[in-house]
Amino acid sequence: MMTKLRVGTRGSDLALWQTGWVCDRLRTAHPDLEIERIIIKTHGDAATDQPFDGDWPVGGFVGAIEQALSTERIDFAVHSYKDLQTATTAGLVIAAIPPREIVCDILVTRDPVSLDDLPAGFRLGTSSPRRSAQFQRLGDIEIVPIRGNVPTRIAKIESEGLDGTILAAAGMKRLSINPPNVINLPTDRFVPAPAQGALAIQTREGSVAAKMVSVLDDAPTRRQVEAERSFLRAINAGCHTPVGALATLDGDTISLHAQLFSDDCMRLAEGHESGNDAVALGQQLATRLLAELGRES
Repeated sequence: MMTKLRVGTRGSDLALWQTGWVCDRLRTAHPDLEIERIIIKTHGDAATDQPFDGDWPVGGFVGAIEQALSTERIDFAVHSYKDLQTATTAGLVIAAIPPREIVCDILVTRDPVSLDDLPAGFRLGTSSPRRSAQFQRLGDIEIVPIRGNVPTRIAKIESEGLDGTILAAAGMKRLSINPPNVINLPTDRFVPAPAQGALAIQTREGSVAAKMVSVLDDAPTRRQVEAERSFLRAINAGCHTPVGALATLDGDTISLHAQLFSDDCMRLAEGHESGNDAVALGQQLATRLLAELGRES
């Protein structure tokens, strides 16, 4: 018997690729499944010039899609997990987290450069507070706020006279974009955003879709992401908070590495914690790093 589900997605090239990737695997797992794709425009898609500051709304890239889920306009949604707010939306669940893609950031530059010897006054295009803070520690870096999808930000190197920009390696790989001058940023120095490279398949709790998409869930990726987002939740971070967190697994042991910058990006608290409880691990490390910065959660 044929089952039909409706999937909601943003309309960017990357969002469509990610949704197509998930749908292909769902059709393989459920040969009688028919999927209708519904493109939904979010605040982030409409407000392309708005910076990621204190005025950026919670759930700016996902709110409209979550509303479509809650009102049963769609049955499931595919998100870049790092776009999701830390608070759970009532009635909705992350029914599956597929295996994670490469997690690091990539520096794309106009000309070949050395990461440890960037030219003075290097013009770096990014609207990410975390990426800005990490690069300002390298020396004389001029941060130029830019927004847009992956191809747009790469094109702005030329159109806005930039020396480089930073993108998630996962998005570049998924879209098969290979600029000539790239540097994979080492994650021990440039800790990526929590849940970077991971996808979140969101459904209504207890729905038929929740059961069907659960076949794509990857337990190791879920544990890693849970630790990273537990840290994010414990520091009460928003889109404007300069923070990175990355969890790795060694058997049953989770190792969590995080960087938390002060609001002015001038001070950095950094640390590691290891353990078996993903949620507790994130909370413990958050408490320690907040104390180093003289802040409370």
